[in-house]
Amino acid sequence: MLTTIARNRNGVALLAVTVSVIILAIGLSVALPRVDHEITREKEDSLRFALGEFRRAVAKYQRCHQALPENIEVLLDDGQGNRFLRRRYIDPFTGKFDWVAKTGSGTFVIHSASAQKSLSGAPYSEFR
Repeated sequence: MLTTIARNRNGVALLAVTVSVIILAIGLSVALPRVDHEITREKEDSLRFALGEFRRAVAKYQRCHQALPENIEVLLDDGQGNRFLRRRYIDPFTGKFDWVAKTGSGTFVIHSASAQKSLSGAPYSEFR
């Protein structure tokens, strides 16, 4: 009789642990995509910030030299001791300083080298 009661208690404990693990798994399956979504959103915010810094640096360079920069490196040091960027901003999606600069018809536009798409579906290379 005593062994039957002990088995029942063990069975109830096993059932409780199983239910707890199932509830934890369901909670994690809901939470993990949100965490991934938030990480991507933070990277997008970092990308927008860096692109804004590049725009400001190009405008400062243009005011100082009355011309557009030849490349991105000139924004870090123009050879005359001027720095138009505070630091080398790393692309949050490639992890490198591999920005793409496009010039044409009086513009100097910098964008990400990433081929990934944003949460809204637009490619990061089209962010300005």
